[in-house]
Amino acid sequence: MASFGDLKPNTYYLLQVDSESDIELVTVILQTKETVLLRSFLPQAEDFFKYLDEPIFKLVEELDEETAQQLESLYPAAAEAGEEYYEEEEE
Repeated sequence: MASFGDLKPNTYYLLQVDSESDIELVTVILQTKETVLLRSFLPQAEDFFKYLDEPIFKLVEELDEETAQQLESLYPAAAEAGEEYYEEEEE
């Protein structure tokens, strides 16, 4: 069974964290001695930590960057909503 420590930085994965969760598009953005910081992209961006030795319920597949970008492009409304939020905060 794969664990979060098996994931490579700057690589995209489709995975299911546990039996109750949906399949997510994630990438490792930081690795420490004990944890990885993952960014989940769909349907909205969210960062979360997992222990390196924590098992992944299901590692569906590793994706190349082009395929990951194609998946992200299916959700333009979520990206635009985030941009509006940041613009309002700056004012």
